[in-house]
Amino acid sequence: MLSISITYWKLNPSVSAEEVAKLTMKLMEKKLYPPEGVKILGFYICPGGKGVTISESQTATSETAFKNWLTWVQDRRDLFECYEVMPAVSVETAVKMAMGK
Repeated sequence: MLSISITYWKLNPSVSAEEVAKLTMKLMEKKLYPPEGVKILGFYICPGGKGVTISESQTATSETAFKNWLTWVQDRRDLFECYEVMPAVSVETAVKMAMGK
């Protein structure tokens, strides 16, 4: 079953944009991000260090979500001020579920 998740995150303002860019490049070069089996559909950052990652996986588990977070904070424990992973379904699916179908 295909699983979609939205990760909302806010960077710690004490971490520079250059440091974030270097860490991102390092993780991608080492193939640590994205986690194995996860396809990134969107990876966005907004002014103020707020961002979202939209991902899909056939095998997403709570362990995958934790491993993803851990990958980012192993080098920079202070990287995030906020990090929230939320499973998502389409509105169509949500409506059907709400209607008991």
